[in-house]
Amino acid sequence: MAVLVEEEDAPPRVVVGQPIVRQVVMLALPVLVEQTLAYFLGVSDTVLTGRYLTDSDLAAVTVGTYLMWFLASLMMIVSAGATALIARRVGEGNFPAATRVCQQAIGLAWIVGMALAVGGWFAAPAIVHAMNLRGAAEVEATAFLRIILLVTPLLASEIVGVAALRGAGDTRTGMYVMLVINLVNAGLSWALVTGFAGLPRCGLRGVATGTAIGEGLGGVILLILLARGRSGLHLDWRGLLPRSDDVRRIFRISLPAAGESLTNGICQLWFLGLINRLGETATAAHGVAIRCEAIAFLTVQAFAVAAGTLTGQYLGANRPDLAAKAARTAWWLGVLVISSLGLIIYIRADWMFSLFLGNRPSSVAAMGVPVLRIVAFALPALATINVLTGSLRGAGDTRWPWLIVIFGYFAVRIPLTYLFTLPTSAGGLGYGLSGAWLAMLIDLFVRGSLVAGRFVQGGWKEIRV
Repeated sequence: MAVLVEEEDAPPRVVVGQPIVRQVVMLALPVLVEQTLAYFLGVSDTVLTGRYLTDSDLAAVTVGTYLMWFLASLMMIVSAGATALIARRVGEGNFPAATRVCQQAIGLAWIVGMALAVGGWFAAPAIVHAMNLRGAAEVEATAFLRIILLVTPLLASEIVGVAALRGAGDTRTGMYVMLVINLVNAGLSWALVTGFAGLPRCGLRGVATGTAIGEGLGGVILLILLARGRSGLHLDWRGLLPRSDDVRRIFRISLPAAGESLTNGICQLWFLGLINRLGETATAAHGVAIRCEAIAFLTVQAFAVAAGTLTGQYLGANRPDLAAKAARTAWWLGVLVISSLGLIIYIRADWMFSLFLGNRPSSVAAMGVPVLRIVAFALPALATINVLTGSLRGAGDTRWPWLIVIFGYFAVRIPLTYLFTLPTSAGGLGYGLSGAWLAMLIDLFVRGSLVAGRFVQGGWKEIRV
């Protein structure tokens, strides 16, 4: 049996004998829509910058976007534990305990969000400078980051609130909230870049302002919905005060997941810093290629969420056999979908770049199209990493994914990026941006094999949360 949400404002109910494929699809589809909306959220920022602003602004928005992802990934310190614990409690039918975990998670989200906002504001110039961005691009990237930091506590509430609802089996609420965020961000950012309706032309800072207001509004909506009661969870402000036992359980699961996410984020920034050394054109080309590739990454995340929710709930219901079956089903569906997208990306890479840059001749497209075609071959490995890691997290097994991420970056991607991108005069192979993406491809295949090995080994079935 598994727990799925049938009505948006009703508590989850047990569904007996429902086919696993249908359960995976019913959970994944709303997340797929949500992730598609999130993709277009980022696309609108890059398209506006690519079409109306300069290459320096495009390099700046690339770095700013990476830093936004990094901020969001830090919230894994709360969200991973919240999802796993709520899924287990819902699988057991213990809804009061699930609600208590939700309240504690939101309280922790505010604490972490405030700390990131204050610390990040003062550290922003040093962070951007450390990423080898200089001149106008450095100034604009710093301003972009600081504007986003103003709404970090609300962004944290959005991320953790959605994670809690996913643990309860509700993957639709996040979709609705992302729709609102998308509309506000796209409309307001466009107006502040073009000067629509007499608004000032704010350049890249207008893009950042639209993004910040949209994300902040999403956090407010999630808090209101949970305060009213959603999918069996209810936010009572008195429950936000930290309780040592609940905080300890959340952190026991979340800290390794946060370590994984932090390692991934820091190494991604390190990876971007190495690319930034190749010049603004390489940074801009990398940023657009990442946007094109992101549609595949965000798509497979839908199956990762389904795998995590079902794994946690089936383990809570004492059915590890069905937990494994759900994870395998989500994996092969994810590989099938992402491989189809990979074929499209390979064939239409030049067309995808033109969507961002228009039809003007561009050295950015000339450099970026070949690297986008490289990553098309790595997408099955990406699906394996994300879906099976999602299942392991749903089980509360967060240590092994962290160790695998450490190995992948420090033993494979970063050393190979140095080797492939450094000029021959410095002892490298001089492949430039293509070399960096080749290193990424090799890393994904290595990590995909290791994650699959941990899943097949089966130790995750014995994890206690």
